[in-house]
Amino acid sequence: MKLFDKNKLKIFWSFSQSGNIWKFIFGGDKYIIGETRDTINKKLYLFSLDFNTGKVFLRDHTFESENFWVSIEGANENIFFLGRFENPKLPYQKNIIALDIETGQKVWENDKYSYLLNTDKQLFGIKKKFESNEISEIDIMTGRNLKTLSEDEHLTVFELRNNNEDFLYENSNYPIKYIKSDTEDIVNNAFALIFNKEKNVHNIEYIKKGSLLIFNYYINLAVDSHNNERILYENKFMIYDMMKESVLFEDILNRKTNYCVPDNFFIKNNYLFYLKEMNLLNCIKLNLE
Repeated sequence: MKLFDKNKLKIFWSFSQSGNIWKFIFGGDKYIIGETRDTINKKLYLFSLDFNTGKVFLRDHTFESENFWVSIEGANENIFFLGRFENPKLPYQKNIIALDIETGQKVWENDKYSYLLNTDKQLFGIKKKFESNEISEIDIMTGRNLKTLSEDEHLTVFELRNNNEDFLYENSNYPIKYIKSDTEDIVNNAFALIFNKEKNVHNIEYIKKGSLLIFNYYINLAVDSHNNERILYENKFMIYDMMKESVLFEDILNRKTNYCVPDNFFIKNNYLFYLKEMNLLNCIKLNLE
């Protein structure tokens, strides 16, 4: 196995801001919108950027002072939607807030419904009642209630949500857990070659994209000095070309962790995104055909 191919991949852009990256979503085929959290000081910071260029529009954005109990729920190519929790101890939301992706300015707020789902052109909110739910279609640009749906129409909305989630998943490649018996030979052979001298490899997650094998894995570091029953791991990341048998890129996602974190990397279009130390988002352009 070659150590590195001469045409190895490089980081296209990196982004970080205050707090740890908690959540991020895509708005159309241009934007990433995300949130970071300072759990000690209970601060939420929003960000948005163009993932095709790395241009940042919002960084460390706090659209209001007491915003820790707010979370990003969805987006289209113009605005993104937040939900405000009614009680910090309960996972129920009480409204929908729409912000402009590039400016962070509040576009509207709907206090009657909480977020259910959105497409590029439609937005649906839900109001939980004691024995039933009320669902409404909401004007995506104004926040006004357009139509309260009959109960017969609820199933259609939930099917739309499932189809929308399936579409997002199918058009964004997420890693799967490596199980040798369930994996094709070309991947098994690649891992056998890569790890022929590596011991104590745990929890491999991977994406196979053409000849590229993109994966992370954990290796034992030591026993935690503060807790003898807890093992510390180093979380490593690699992009490997199976045809050339060469490493195109390597990094360390977490130098010291006591648990395995899933879904640290994924692909959208020809871009690979991965999280490093929970506070740095890196992007790599892939040469996919």
